[in-house]
Amino acid sequence: MKKRRPSSTKNRSRTGSKNKPKRSRRQSLNVRVNSKKSVSVRRKIFLVKFLKWGVVTAILCVVLLGVYRGVDRFLFESPKFSLTEIKYQTDGALPEARVLKNSGIVLGDNILRINIKDARQRILSELPMIQDAEIIRKMPGSLSIKISERTPIAWLSGPEISENNFRILGGLLLDRSGTAFKAEEPVMRFENYPVIITSEFRDVTPGKKLNTIAVQRGLDIALQFSEYFSDSPVMLRSLHSKNDFSIIGYLNTGAEITFGFDDISRQISDLKLLLAEATRRGKVLAEANVMVKKNTPVKFANNFVSDSVAPRAVPVTRRTAPNPQEGEKKLKFFKKIKKPLQIPKALPVDSELEGHD
Repeated sequence: MKKRRPSSTKNRSRTGSKNKPKRSRRQSLNVRVNSKKSVSVRRKIFLVKFLKWGVVTAILCVVLLGVYRGVDRFLFESPKFSLTEIKYQTDGALPEARVLKNSGIVLGDNILRINIKDARQRILSELPMIQDAEIIRKMPGSLSIKISERTPIAWLSGPEISENNFRILGGLLLDRSGTAFKAEEPVMRFENYPVIITSEFRDVTPGKKLNTIAVQRGLDIALQFSEYFSDSPVMLRSLHSKNDFSIIGYLNTGAEITFGFDDISRQISDLKLLLAEATRRGKVLAEANVMVKKNTPVKFANNFVSDSVAPRAVPVTRRTAPNPQEGEKKLKFFKKIKKPLQIPKALPVDSELEGHD
């Protein structure tokens, strides 16, 4: 076999490529010559573009301003949207004129310019007897105002206030949450509400909420007492806060009841049973401590008329004193007609009253 000669073509190609001259690469630079003419041309182009955009922007602003002014004139100055009717509704006795005065709403104002949120806030802040206010705008010229007044549960007073000044016009009432507000006319509808007497009275202003445990438990007692004794003539007249664990209540029967701050429903239920037992025995409940769950301390009083109110003898004057001659004439007259003369007997006098005489 013949040996192959190593191919020298590859070597030749390599040597040939080395001997060939390299091609030159061209590089170009983007160089801008800042001549006076080129600078002025560029400035003119920029100025023209700026003026075009400025004119377009100005035209758009004029158009938008005209549209806004037209809409504003149509909506806010048109008599079509002036307030002509106010529908007022309340669950109490607060007059409409007073609510409108405090809200700042006036008939004839543009209904779209009335700030509903601001008017509602003014009503709630200036009239504490209002619990909630709802104002609804009804196009094109009507407004609906719905008022929810606070429901009073008890009066509020202090230990230094006389009892005659408890239930008066301008006195403070408390609702279920303990918020104080002044009593409005007619005051007679709140006459039978109990009075919570506490030392906090001097620091209370209308609209303030009392969160102390004594006042809150007093409101619970007043509310549940009215529910338990709704069909009974027995009424709770006052509640006195004297310590941190109990409150003293006085009934219209004169009974003094000590209430605790816990399990109020059970205490009032026990009180109702005690009053029923006193009636069954023919006595009057004088004192009771219903804080005690078992073996409740109770005092009964006999149903008698006090000596201080016992009737005294009527003084006899000369004008009303019997004339003896008239008595003799009457006696002779009854003898003639043979009819017995009826002489009134004296009523028996109680031994206790005799001792006072």
